[in-house]
Amino acid sequence: MKKLLITLFALALNPSSVNAVEIDPQLQSALRSFQALTRLEVKGVSRTPTTGMFALYTSNGPMLINHTGKLLYSKDQSFHSDVKGAIAGKKHQNIRAEAISEISEDNVIVIKKGNGSKRVVVNTALDCPYCLKQEKLLAAQNNLDVTLLLVPSVLDKQNWPILEKVMCSADRTASWHDYMLNQIVPQNSGKCYWSDNFSFLGQTIYTSNVLRTFGTPQMIYGDGKVQNFREETPLGLVPTFGKKQKNLFDSKNIKTAYFSDEVYKNKKKLFNW
Repeated sequence: MKKLLITLFALALNPSSVNAVEIDPQLQSALRSFQALTRLEVKGVSRTPTTGMFALYTSNGPMLINHTGKLLYSKDQSFHSDVKGAIAGKKHQNIRAEAISEISEDNVIVIKKGNGSKRVVVNTALDCPYCLKQEKLLAAQNNLDVTLLLVPSVLDKQNWPILEKVMCSADRTASWHDYMLNQIVPQNSGKCYWSDNFSFLGQTIYTSNVLRTFGTPQMIYGDGKVQNFREETPLGLVPTFGKKQKNLFDSKNIKTAYFSDEVYKNKKKLFNW
């Protein structure tokens, strides 16, 4: 399979044996650290919307690691090579908050309405009937001030190549709207940085463990809670922040630094459509 999905861990340990896929030094280092720490077999690896966070499918199931390969993250708990036992409770919640806060706009679809003052992360799929319904409801909304960060995937894996074309478009937002509303498939090769580095499996691992959504479309506001849309509230219920609640999109509230330091920066590449 193309992208960063690899079937043999030896490919990551021996860069000279990598032909079709170039694995950057940061990812090589992360995989080496992970292997030394866990001894698990890595069957596949993909980038995620959070820069510096990778989704792995291992002999022990799906996992997420940071760019050092030392933080192992799952829905219920996290582990770190420098800490004995699980990272639980508030620390684990802080790691999730940081991961959501560090979602890169380069890795998702950005839709801005109004002044874009409020930020909402959306787990969505281009072949989801309810996502289409939400898309139509949002298209009719003229009084929203929100920036939507769409983490896109598909319900049927056979439609993944269409998503690749959307994500490889010069204007992802326009291509997303064109396909969702009118079934217009973008006219490009579907080959670009995003298609080479992201995968259906990686998106699934990320949305279930970090976003913690199990359906589409589902929204995440600053309080981190998963919201479902309604006709009268197409982006779900807006959270009310009290004294004990914190906006996870506010950098002042991010207490950990697992993904924001020394993260891999996307290389600029030229492609011929």
